[in-house]
Amino acid sequence: MAYETTEVPIARTQEALRKLIQSHKGFGLAVISEQDPAGKEPAQEGFQAKVMIDGVPYIVKIMATAKPAPKYSSERQKQVHFEQEQRRIWRVLYWHMKSVFEAADSGVMEFRELMLPYIVIPGDGRTIAEHILPKLAAALAGDPSHLLPEKTEGR
Repeated sequence: MAYETTEVPIARTQEALRKLIQSHKGFGLAVISEQDPAGKEPAQEGFQAKVMIDGVPYIVKIMATAKPAPKYSSERQKQVHFEQEQRRIWRVLYWHMKSVFEAADSGVMEFRELMLPYIVIPGDGRTIAEHILPKLAAALAGDPSHLLPEKTEGR
C-alpha cells in the first residue's frame, strides 16, 4: 500500500493541501479527525473546504478511514500505528487532490465531475456519495429513483 512508511509530518501535508486548494481558488480548509472513544468504529481523517466550480463556491468533504491496529497490539503499538495511519491518510488525500486538480487543469477531465461525490448537500451536511452509495445496488438493479433526497420546503 502507498505511503505506509511515510515520515512526512501531518501538519506539513495539511499545509501543502491548504496551499493547493487556495491556489485553485478554494478557501476555508477545515481538518476533521474522528475517533470513537470506545474504539468500536474505525478512526477517520479528512477535510472540508470550499472550492469554486464554474464560479460558484461549493463545500466539499473528503474522509478516509484508518486501518485498525493489529489485533494483539499493546496500547503503545496502537498509538504508533494510528499516528502512522494519520500520516499515510494525509499523504493520500494530498496526492488525490493534486491529481484531481492536475486532471482538471490539463483539460483531461472536468473538475465538477471529479468532485461530484464530495460535494456537501446543504441541509444535512452529507456528501452526494454518502447519499447515493447506500442506494447504489438498487439503482444498478434497475430502480434509480430516490438516489438523492427529495427537495424539502425551505431548501
